[in-house]
Amino acid sequence: MRYCRWLWTLPLAAAVTVWAGCGRPTLPGRQFKEEKAETATTSPAQSPLPEEAVLEWGDPEGKVRVVAFYPIDDQHQTLMDLVKGLADEYPGKVYVKYVDYRTPQGRGMFARAELTVPAVLINGESSRDAKVGSYVREVDFVQEMGRFWTPQSLKDAVAREVEKAYGPGSAVRK
Repeated sequence: MRYCRWLWTLPLAAAVTVWAGCGRPTLPGRQFKEEKAETATTSPAQSPLPEEAVLEWGDPEGKVRVVAFYPIDDQHQTLMDLVKGLADEYPGKVYVKYVDYRTPQGRGMFARAELTVPAVLINGESSRDAKVGSYVREVDFVQEMGRFWTPQSLKDAVAREVEKAYGPGSAVRK
């Protein structure tokens, strides 16, 4: 008998739940179907697409391979100069590709690399050991240079890979 006094709250709770939108089934990943995710592969182009989707520097036979997936535009000129300089610092040892992931060819390479954000890969990996301050740490070369990683940490990581591939003392810059 005392349960009957509270029985009227069940329909009220159900009505409030339906009115609030809770209770309708939602598939995972569809919670915000009205909003479109802004990722590296879907972000609108801020600059015109380049004529060439891939820029290459260095010796294709080099054992250390650096691939940067970023737009080819004025905003990323510093990064382009940085990776090109790596090939110049280690002639015959470092091969560099700079891929604009916004182009059809670049988008295919970006997908094959299984990336979701812009990144620099060193021998196929985005994470490498590099000197950060006075410590050696694993650095993940993804997203923005200067915010997530520094030019010096990239240079140090490449120098370490050159020494691994060619032996101690081989990372002496020209």
